[in-house]
Amino acid sequence: MFVLQSLRFQQVLVRSVALAVAITAMSVSPLFAQGDEENKPVNLKVLDSTISHDALIDLMNQFTDALGVGCDFCHARKDGGKSRDMDFPSDTLHEKLAAREMIRMTNAINADYMAKNSHLDSPSMSVQCITCHRGQPHPRQINDVLTKVRTEKGMAGLDSTYRALRTKYYGSQTFDFSERTMVHLAFDISEENPADAMTLLNLNLEFNPTSAFTAWGMGQLYIDKGDTAQAITQYKKALELNPNFRRAQRDLEALSVKGK
Repeated sequence: MFVLQSLRFQQVLVRSVALAVAITAMSVSPLFAQGDEENKPVNLKVLDSTISHDALIDLMNQFTDALGVGCDFCHARKDGGKSRDMDFPSDTLHEKLAAREMIRMTNAINADYMAKNSHLDSPSMSVQCITCHRGQPHPRQINDVLTKVRTEKGMAGLDSTYRALRTKYYGSQTFDFSERTMVHLAFDISEENPADAMTLLNLNLEFNPTSAFTAWGMGQLYIDKGDTAQAITQYKKALELNPNFRRAQRDLEALSVKGK
C-alpha cells in the first residue's frame, strides 16, 4: 500500500479538509483573458507569487477535481455571501486556511520523503490532492463510512448507503468496492454482532457472486459460531471458485484433521 496509508494521512486530511482548492487567492474570475496584467492573483501565501494566470487556473482545476467541489468550497463570495461573484483574496473561510496547511504538508512530504526514495519509479512518485481525497471533500474509507452509518441507522441504513455509493462511485477511485474490503469489515462487525456480519457478507456476494474470499469469510464466521459443517461447506465452495486458495485449503484440512 502507498506509504501515506501507513501514516494515516487520510485522518489528517479529514480534520483539515480541503487540500488547496484555495491555497491561493485571486482578485479576478478565472474567466479573465490570458495576459491581463491588471488582474494578477494576490494574497498568495503558499504558491509562488510569479505563477502565471494559466498555471494557477490549471492548478485550481486539479484541486477542485480532486476534491469533487467548486470554487466556493474554499473561496468566500462577495457581499457576505450574497453575491455570485467570488472574493478570491478573502481568508474568511476555514477551508481556505486549512488548505494552505495541507499544501505545506504535502510539499514537505514530497521534499523530505518522496524525493529521497531514489528506488521509486521514474518519474518519481509524489503526493497530490487526489492521493487521499479521490473525489471527496473529506477523504474517508468506505469501511469508515459504513461503520458510522450502521451505528446510526443499523444494517438497513448500511445496505441502502452501500448501494447508493456503488451507484454513484463504482468505477471511480473514490471508494474501494473490492470483495476483500467488505469481508474485512464483516470480521470487525462479527466481534459485536455475528448476524450483522453474515448479512454484510451476503450483500457482498450479491455484487461479487464468484468471490472465493467471501465464501472463505463465511466459513470463518461459521467457525466462530461453532458450526463446523457449514464452515466446511463454505471452504469447499471457496476452493471450487479458486482451487489455488491456500488459506481455504489449509483451514479445510485443519477441520478434517480435527474431525478425525
